[in-house]
Amino acid sequence: MKLVNLATAGLVTSILSILAGAIVRATGSGDGCGASWPTCNGKVLPSLNTTSEIIEFSHRSISGILLIITILLFIKSKDQGIPSLHKKIINYLTFFVLLEALIGAVIVIYEWVGLNSSLPRIIAVPLHLVNTFALLAFYTLIFFLLRESENDLENFFDQRLKIAFILFFLTGATGSITALADVLFPSASFIEGLADDFDSTSEILTRLRIVHPIVSTVLSIFLFSESNRFKNIFGINARAIKILVITGVVLGTLNVVSNIILPLSILHLLLADLLWITYIYKSGEKAVLIKNTANIS
Repeated sequence: MKLVNLATAGLVTSILSILAGAIVRATGSGDGCGASWPTCNGKVLPSLNTTSEIIEFSHRSISGILLIITILLFIKSKDQGIPSLHKKIINYLTFFVLLEALIGAVIVIYEWVGLNSSLPRIIAVPLHLVNTFALLAFYTLIFFLLRESENDLENFFDQRLKIAFILFFLTGATGSITALADVLFPSASFIEGLADDFDSTSEILTRLRIVHPIVSTVLSIFLFSESNRFKNIFGINARAIKILVITGVVLGTLNVVSNIILPLSILHLLLADLLWITYIYKSGEKAVLIKNTANIS
């Protein structure tokens, strides 16, 4: 199987794994397989008698497929003729996928699932999501390099990209905390939830929900600026970034006003993943354009 096919399969499976994990958290199905890992309730093929078991086992199955694809990609990258940059990115990618599996295993074994509101879980949940953004980034990078037949990213990591990384990671971390708060301490209505956000007697997780829209607003403004920069300076069509930002903001707002609806939450997360992937891909195009321009000069 070609590297580009494995990278494509891995990128798609990564997104599915992230969404499946969000469904597990939102439905409180993290304890569906009990505290056993990697087996489900002590079985390789569980009976799947309960909804929570089906949801959790489905997530583990998708994550398992992602792990297999990543290992195959890692093994394949050791072939002669594979550029050193490709190997380096795949090494990082493999690390983050393995770390993802480790974090998931720890969360299950220590039962930081369901309605558990302990400090370790509050730390583990955003760490889990930020790690998924890291593996998505490296999967996107290797997909870009293989698809575009490139082996140079010299002009990729500029200052604005580093700012984007920080803003994306902060948005993802605060978003996961907000999602966890919505599960552990749900509000009866949007108005009640808004009041809880500013109530000093509310749970700390509930009061932290206000941070996510602030950080995501900063990210949205920055990405609009980046989209204009790609177009005006490099001639790269980055309209997709603006469309994804606007759609994501609308869905996020609608979800909050509707007092959190699972399909909207999952769609909102999907758009965030696609936005992250698109930004990285366009940054790759920018780097290649700069290189080609320098070579012509």
